[in-house]
Amino acid sequence: NELRDPQIRGFYKVYKHFIIDNRKEHAIVVLPTGVGKTGLIGLLPFHICQGRVLIITPQLTIRDGIVDSLDPDTPGNFWSKRKIFSNINEMPTLVEFDKTLNRDVLNTANIVVLNIHKLQSRLERSPLNFLEPDFFDMIIIDEAHHSAANTWVEATKYFNKAKVVKLTATPIRTDGVKLAGELVYKYRLSQAMAKGYVKSLRNFEYIPETLLLTIDNDETKAYTVEELIEQGIKDEDWVSRSVAYSKECSQHVVEESIKLLEKKRSDDCKIPHKIIAVACSIAHAEQIKDMYIQKGLNAQVIHSNQPTELQERIKKDISNHRIDVIINVSILGEGYDHPYLSVAAIFRPYHSELPYAQFIGRVLRSIPANEVEKEDDNIADIVSHKNLYLQKLWLKYKIEIQESEVIKQLQENNELNDNSKDSGSNSSKKRTTNESNLDIGTAQESGSGILQEDVYLDTELIRMHKEKELKEQVEITQLQNLLQIGYEQALSIYKQTKVKANEGIKRPDLYFKNRKHELDTEIREIIVPELITKYGINQQDTNLQDCRLFKQRKYSYIKNRGKNNGAYIAMYFNAYFRYEIGKVRDQWTTSDYDVAFSKLEIIKEYVEEVLSEYMQENNNDV
Repeated sequence: NELRDPQIRGFYKVYKHFIIDNRKEHAIVVLPTGVGKTGLIGLLPFHICQGRVLIITPQLTIRDGIVDSLDPDTPGNFWSKRKIFSNINEMPTLVEFDKTLNRDVLNTANIVVLNIHKLQSRLERSPLNFLEPDFFDMIIIDEAHHSAANTWVEATKYFNKAKVVKLTATPIRTDGVKLAGELVYKYRLSQAMAKGYVKSLRNFEYIPETLLLTIDNDETKAYTVEELIEQGIKDEDWVSRSVAYSKECSQHVVEESIKLLEKKRSDDCKIPHKIIAVACSIAHAEQIKDMYIQKGLNAQVIHSNQPTELQERIKKDISNHRIDVIINVSILGEGYDHPYLSVAAIFRPYHSELPYAQFIGRVLRSIPANEVEKEDDNIADIVSHKNLYLQKLWLKYKIEIQESEVIKQLQENNELNDNSKDSGSNSSKKRTTNESNLDIGTAQESGSGILQEDVYLDTELIRMHKEKELKEQVEITQLQNLLQIGYEQALSIYKQTKVKANEGIKRPDLYFKNRKHELDTEIREIIVPELITKYGINQQDTNLQDCRLFKQRKYSYIKNRGKNNGAYIAMYFNAYFRYEIGKVRDQWTTSDYDVAFSKLEIIKEYVEEVLSEYMQENNNDV
């Protein structure tokens, strides 16, 4: 119960990829900022990896965050916080790679964390130059969307027997190329918002009544934005750069961001909400800092040219609530998480989705529920100037928010419950049992029991099993003689060598539960919100009653029992599978779920086609 759903599902997806399906391709997992990626990194080795784990990070901030979370000696580490282990001695041994480490220390490690720069083969103490190719059984690459640096590509080739997992917030690299590997799991930002794992988002644009621009400092001629663009004198990029470096334009964004901050801090709020701002350059950041200081706020600038000690001191000032505003220049990006960054002020243009998303990600981390005082606390505000032209980039988040609202409604109404045996019956009343009235006795045991085996017939399978047991005993004896160890220790080593081949079928109960949850999640949290958002359907309306989806007799009951359009669509998928499988969901087997998943894309395409036509026809009639 301490783990989040995307951590559990992400683990099982990677488990299925490598263990059940025995796949060799790199596994890609996409998780938005703030949903528990570091925790998933910690979970992945268990039952999937049979040896050491190498975690590769793209920068020091991310490395430090992972080390702090997974180091058993760090108070409040992931293992303790989520109650993974009750005893610190059970926790995996973590080593932070350094060129001064000797081999004996590395040999004791379960997890080795290092920054990508230390992997370069040109370095004498690079792991590629003194460790065996089979030293690691798993490689986890964090923030894998960074351009495929030759360094970690070289590492995966060198440790070529290792299972490779790539975690990222986007499956597109910074150079625009798709990541190599198979996407095994993706958890959407809309899902995270609906679950409350991350803050919700609001976007504010400062729109000036009039905006005039001059060219080459010629103040005799001023142009409106429309004149510049329509006459082909300048383009939007030029306008956005001009606005970004304008003190006057920046001043208005500063003032609006302060208003948003003051609103969050109002009513004696004890939560230390802060502003995080992004600037074009160091000089630009200093200029913006002065604007905030003039308004009475404690502001600071952080950038990569500062000494490491100064950067760390500034970060401590943030975490200890000694500043109100932090202005960064391409440094407080991935890996930096502070839940009280609640207002994002943008003072620079963005021309691609990835860096914009990375900055917005800094305000996504939610404030702990036990600290929240009002609804506004876990809503992050984004503010920028209209003529930075960030609307297109914001649209992605706007769609995510719309989908999150659909998810919330479906969760509240629990529209995927299958309460009926057939389409025409009324919902039957649930029978309840009052256990306190049951006439039962008490059973007790004592002593030591035994397990006695009785073979009814010596079949070929029985003989094969006995032969297998005999072979195992021979191999265990060989291990005893080779390693000079006792039987129990030899047996333990032997079982570990066989885990990989058998792991996939040891817990069919968990696999079954996983498949059931996946189908529910796919319909309720992904497909239905997508359809409603894509076709502009009013979820709360009931106008889909006339749609052909519900005209067939076996589906006609839905429009009478469903609450609204969102419920209709969810119930349609549920009914479709009930008819296709031929059983109510409670009677499904694992293979039934496999069949359902094989048909999911087909029915989704059909529903999309019907809804598209229906919405077009109705829009044309208006």
